[in-house]
Amino acid sequence: MARVLCVGVASLDTIVLVDKYPAADERVIALDTMRAAGGPAMTAAVTIARLGVDVALSCVIGDDEPGRFIFDTLKREGIDTKNVIVDPKIATAIGTIVVSKSEETRAIMARPHNTLPSKPANTNDYQWLHVDHFGVRAMKNWGVTRGQGPRISIDLGYSVPGVSPGDFDLYVPSEKITTDVSTAVRDKNMVVVSQGREGSSFNDGIESGVVPVIDTEVISTLGAGDVFHGALVAAQVWGKSLEESVHIATIVAGLKCRSLDGQSGIPTKAELDAYMAGVRH
Repeated sequence: MARVLCVGVASLDTIVLVDKYPAADERVIALDTMRAAGGPAMTAAVTIARLGVDVALSCVIGDDEPGRFIFDTLKREGIDTKNVIVDPKIATAIGTIVVSKSEETRAIMARPHNTLPSKPANTNDYQWLHVDHFGVRAMKNWGVTRGQGPRISIDLGYSVPGVSPGDFDLYVPSEKITTDVSTAVRDKNMVVVSQGREGSSFNDGIESGVVPVIDTEVISTLGAGDVFHGALVAAQVWGKSLEESVHIATIVAGLKCRSLDGQSGIPTKAELDAYMAGVRH
């Protein structure tokens, strides 16, 4: 039985690296281009699997070539797919992402779908339930609430109506939503806010602080936040403190940035251990 269930978006992305965004009607030469599976919940699941924690993904994909690409990726990464729904009536979510090297930003053009996955029969068997902005809608539709089963973590990159920090044991919002980690004191949960190069602040009502980013080569930050969230959950499964978990997540997300896409640069547990051993010495 997997220890973590990730719920939300899985997509197939075409990613293009350019030196700068084109102006109107301007032709720009791509420095690199690739296709890769993506989506917040899927990328978190891949991270958790690479770190050696058993994980399952709940999502909906179409019976099409992008869906098969995603399914094959999940199998290759060792992610439990029994809660992946293949719906022939929908088209798998896809995206086109342009990463600007000089501006260190990205433009995302997505074609999502709105079909929520059905509730698995065994949600209480998981230790953690990790949801993204789409997965939280599924969680609410399933009637799953904090304190009634698995511990709940959220990767909240976008504002979602009706979402309260107190609904989650591990609340990890984007800095665009809040930078107020003192929320943890009120809701008796853990709050972490990653703020890019400024590092990540954390608070659980007992300990608080800021963890700086690591010094590493950065090709692209695409998916780094999703990787950060997955590594946080993996570290919690290992029984780490919140501060230790944020340190681990910061390293894993930083190492991911060596790759253009959101997943190929995610380190394995052995690579993480080797990096941490090198830092200590």
